[in-house]
Amino acid sequence: MITVERIKIEDFRGIRNLTVDLGSANFAVCGPNGTGKSGIVDALEFGLTGTISRLVGKGRGALSVKEHGPHVNSRTHPEKAVVTLEVSIPSLGKKATISRNVKSPKAPKITPDDPAIRAVFEHVQRHPEFSLSRREIIKYVLAEPGVRAEEVQALLQLDKLDTTRKLLLKISNAATRDLKALEGERDRAATHLMSALGIAEVKAATLLAAVNVKRATLDLPALTKLEATTSIRDGLETQGGVSAPKVPKVQAKTEIANGLTALEAIKTPETEAVWSEVVDALTALKENEAKLVDITRDGMLATALDLFDNEHCPVCETAWEPTEFRAVVETQREQLKTAAAERERVEKLIEPVVVALEGLRPMLRQLAVYARDLPTPLAFEPFAVVAKEADRRAEVLRNFLPLDDAIAALDTDWADIQAALDHVSILSASVEALPEPTDRDAARDYLTVGQERLESWRQAMTKYAAGKAKADAAAKVHALYGTTADKALEAIYKEVEAEFRSYYRDINGDDESKFEAQLTPSLGKLGFEVDFYGKGFFPPGAYHSEGHQDGMGLCLYLALMKHLLGDQFTFAVLDDVLMSVDAGHRREVCTLLRAKFPKTQFVLTTHDPVWLNHMKSSKLVAGRSAVTFRKWHVDHGPQEWKQTDVWAEVDQLVANNEIRAAAGQLRHYLEYAAAEWCARLGGRVEYRSDAKYELGDLLPAAIGAMNDLYKKAKTTAQSWGDNARFDEINACHTAFTAAVSQSQSEQWEINPAVHFNEWANLQRQDFEPVVVAFKQLEREFECPACGDLIYVVQSGKTKEAARCGCAKVNLNLKPKPKLWQ
Repeated sequence: MITVERIKIEDFRGIRNLTVDLGSANFAVCGPNGTGKSGIVDALEFGLTGTISRLVGKGRGALSVKEHGPHVNSRTHPEKAVVTLEVSIPSLGKKATISRNVKSPKAPKITPDDPAIRAVFEHVQRHPEFSLSRREIIKYVLAEPGVRAEEVQALLQLDKLDTTRKLLLKISNAATRDLKALEGERDRAATHLMSALGIAEVKAATLLAAVNVKRATLDLPALTKLEATTSIRDGLETQGGVSAPKVPKVQAKTEIANGLTALEAIKTPETEAVWSEVVDALTALKENEAKLVDITRDGMLATALDLFDNEHCPVCETAWEPTEFRAVVETQREQLKTAAAERERVEKLIEPVVVALEGLRPMLRQLAVYARDLPTPLAFEPFAVVAKEADRRAEVLRNFLPLDDAIAALDTDWADIQAALDHVSILSASVEALPEPTDRDAARDYLTVGQERLESWRQAMTKYAAGKAKADAAAKVHALYGTTADKALEAIYKEVEAEFRSYYRDINGDDESKFEAQLTPSLGKLGFEVDFYGKGFFPPGAYHSEGHQDGMGLCLYLALMKHLLGDQFTFAVLDDVLMSVDAGHRREVCTLLRAKFPKTQFVLTTHDPVWLNHMKSSKLVAGRSAVTFRKWHVDHGPQEWKQTDVWAEVDQLVANNEIRAAAGQLRHYLEYAAAEWCARLGGRVEYRSDAKYELGDLLPAAIGAMNDLYKKAKTTAQSWGDNARFDEINACHTAFTAAVSQSQSEQWEINPAVHFNEWANLQRQDFEPVVVAFKQLEREFECPACGDLIYVVQSGKTKEAARCGCAKVNLNLKPKPKLWQ
């Protein structure tokens, strides 16, 4: 992937104009909350992906990148909101620049516009997970198993697995529903075939026995086999003679009788009783119809439980007590389960009614055909009307909802039934009036109609077989995919689990050196339990502290990223992710990042200057690879702790005789500067449990550390017999001592113990010497050539030298060995 050398931000989020040199190295951004740290995080994310995660996605309401990405003063000019990144691409050995504006976030300008470089940026864009906040850590550690599985699979680019699993289940369910319809068609085709042939079952032996009787009447050879291509009227064409009438009298009489029975069945007291029972059951459900409609919401409610962050409803953002929210949702789910069970019970009552209606349809349609094909045609509409209505009622009952429609479909006052019954009598009389067929004619009709029905049955059987094969295959594919995916995921999670365990032991080896963890995938969920000091496995939030949970989140994230990107994991943004980790484990975190991920550039933000010093002292972040914001202004953006800015502000306040404000500003800056001096020189500060170090703690420690360095450097020069070097160092030491003396003589002016009534007495002429004294003192901690702060070079615990960035200052602290003297 990439490392970032420089970022330039213009009119973006809370930043007006800011350039930060990251140098493709680990970099820290420090400052109190609200000073603009997140603006840099957002800019890095936007520059590389074209989006800002804190403005998009669930729970973001009306927020959007286009509307709220630009600085508030440029909100109507999104083209002015620009982020430009200068990057290195280790895999290509090239450098490149990418620039995006909020107006056209998906159209970055890439220089040079090389296909290989563009491919790298596209790869980075597909991996927005390079940016991690503490809010996102919770997704991996404290989320419900279903949500954790989704988030982890999304990070690993495996989220399509679950999408595919759901799609296969949908296909399987649809195939099963289709099979049920095909089964009905098969059974009705069998009924019609049996009716035409006068047999009780569709079996080869039974069918051939009946058919061969008729074939013998026509002097046709008997059929010995019934195969897929067998025609029971085979040989009939060669006999010639009169063609079969359109209405075969024998078969028509049988089917008219069957149709009459089916129609009369609708009007019987028994049928009316069954329909009435179903109506009563449906009516009883009406008061809970809303629950029946909402049955499909059970999945949504389950997801809501998974997404619940123990504070707000994931759908409407309403605040809830965790126990109350879960109780309400679970109660709704139980009500839906009860409603689903009741619906299933009533649907079983409805099923025979639907089967009867669906069976009525083909019978009546055949009667309509006979009515139409008579030598003197009859009206066929009475049959067609009832067939169509039977179709409609069956469909309504299959749909079940709305309940009023289903109840109406069971109305036994079906006037068209009587009209159809009356028309059956007319049709029966017309068929009865047809000439009686001879035995040979009857046999010919029998074989002709039987062949037609046999073909229809064969087609229905073929469709059913294909549907069953499809349903079976869909079910097997879904099951096989689930099993295979689970096995693959299990292997991945085992690898991630091992890395996670190793990382966590690295940062908590003092008290959890035998720590274990379990990542357990099952049915689209990912269980996550951790060992608690050998007392058993529990969810991370059960017993571990918030600091330990933060550490777990980081370790799991790093393990996932290592699996996902391997050597391509070269850039990550950690946005205040470890604010709860105690000081005792922060150095171990720094060591983990530096030792396990030496090729990864980490950009870390923190509001805690002590945490920043941990990063520097552990060599995770170089001394100059950090920026500290002191305040933020809506029109100017974040303000860094810069000498030129601070001294100019102090001078202006003094010029305006605003001494109290000038003293406060100077004190804040000197606390920041003295902390930096202590960090660079190894100044020893008395430990405070609240980590709130004041100027009285920091400045003496910094001065003492520099004084000790000069003393040791002079002793070292003497040990080597280098008198000229001794004189140079002594001159610097003398100047330093004078600056210290002058600053200490005026330090009371900014001491917090001064009473407010004394502040009011200070005047410009009183405070100007204070400013001059501390300006000079600050210069004593810097190289006069490059302006870099002097810092100590150590080997283990041994201080070997004190230097600056350009090496103009270079104090040797290694005296000549006594054996050489």
